[in-house]
Amino acid sequence: MAASYDVARHEWGGKWRLPTKTEQEELCSECSWEWTTLNGVNGYRITGPNGNSIFLPAAGYRYGMSIYYEGKNGYYWSSTIYCSLNSYYLYYDNSYHGMYYYARYDGLTVRPVTD
Repeated sequence: MAASYDVARHEWGGKWRLPTKTEQEELCSECSWEWTTLNGVNGYRITGPNGNSIFLPAAGYRYGMSIYYEGKNGYYWSSTIYCSLNSYYLYYDNSYHGMYYYARYDGLTVRPVTD
């Protein structure tokens, strides 16, 4: 994705950016996923082969002024464009995780990474 479309780079600056589709696919294929609740928030604890883990809240998504599926599903943008107005994103619920693509105008969660 061009830097002009990368909200993490735009908002945080420096080396911060959205993860690529490949990086998110690695989370799906190389890590263990445990559905859990942390501080009252549902989501996944994702643990890598090195034992480090992150927690991704099931924040749902925003369409217009409404938020849908909060506490049930996660939708995290990648920086990889599918075509014209679409980008790939990481999707999950309490029993599945994988990659899809959708129009960039919807409000999906971002998880900035840095090199």
